[in-house]
Amino acid sequence: MHEDRPASAPGHLSLRALTKRYDGFTAVDSLDLDVARGELVAFLGPSGCGKSTSLRMIAGLTPATSGVISIDGRDVTAAPAFRRDIGLVFQSYALFPHMSVLQNVLFGLEMRKVPKAEAERRAREAIALVRLEGREDRRPAQLSGGQQQRVALARALVIRPSILLFDEPLSNLDAKLRDEMRVEIRQIQKRLGITSIFVTHDQVEALSMCDKVAVLNGGRLEQLGTPRDLYERPASAFVASFVGRSNRLSGTASGESVDIGGATLRTPGAHSGAVEVMVRPHRIAMAAKGEAPGETGGEPRNRLSGTIRNASYSGDLLQYEVAAAGQVIQVERVTQATQAPLADGMDVELSWLVSDTLVFEAAR
Repeated sequence: MHEDRPASAPGHLSLRALTKRYDGFTAVDSLDLDVARGELVAFLGPSGCGKSTSLRMIAGLTPATSGVISIDGRDVTAAPAFRRDIGLVFQSYALFPHMSVLQNVLFGLEMRKVPKAEAERRAREAIALVRLEGREDRRPAQLSGGQQQRVALARALVIRPSILLFDEPLSNLDAKLRDEMRVEIRQIQKRLGITSIFVTHDQVEALSMCDKVAVLNGGRLEQLGTPRDLYERPASAFVASFVGRSNRLSGTASGESVDIGGATLRTPGAHSGAVEVMVRPHRIAMAAKGEAPGETGGEPRNRLSGTIRNASYSGDLLQYEVAAAGQVIQVERVTQATQAPLADGMDVELSWLVSDTLVFEAAR
């Protein structure tokens, strides 16, 4: 596991060897993590990787099998959920259908015996924060999905939690609403400075919203780092393939070169034996055979000859499948109104920086 700061650095939220086992199955395996005050950290990974289970243990909704959960140095591992000073925003919104917006937001304060006048003032402030003024008397069925998610966020914020947890809160929204809510949630979180965990399987959400991203796989933490660190310096082939799109090529390495189907590629460092070479599709320059690919700078580059097997147009991108060195390589180019796509069957030259060539030991 790769981590970008010392494991000893204390966090506002600290997890030490946090583990959850079910009969014959380990859902979360010895998770160590520190989240600094005011940080927004994503738990990112495929279904079944342990991210929601980890969140539920932090929240106190699922008991840990072993390990320690600390908030500001206080061990809360065995504390009930209502004593952890944590707010939750669920995927399903979990609003009371018979209550108005104001009543839904007031509910947590009423359970905490906050005086009525103060509770209503705080509830209206939270509703204004999520831009729902004028809708206080509406019921959830009278709101759009995005508005319901704002009510759920206001309800979590109104109790003024020390830590805010999001469990895939945007997965039920359409693409445009997801984009809008990503921006709104991040702006509110930064304005209030609330330490937050955001569970998602969507890499765009994780990379665009969060200060750091924890990539989980099979219950274990693969890598923790900033979005840029994870994308540019992935610690494993899994991280490289899950965070962003990558070509994954099999080869045999010797020193600072690797043989891929009879073609030799240079690598940034020395390696030996069976390896997986990965390169991002949009980092590859491509031109018709006999023409120079559009290259800038004088850094060393890898080059391959190939043939376009398939081209597809997705609006902002042209995506090509190129047969080269016995492999299929994906290439992406930003569309230009004045530039016609290259045709299927065309012979092409591919080129990319040696520094963009990621090399990992092949899985055994």
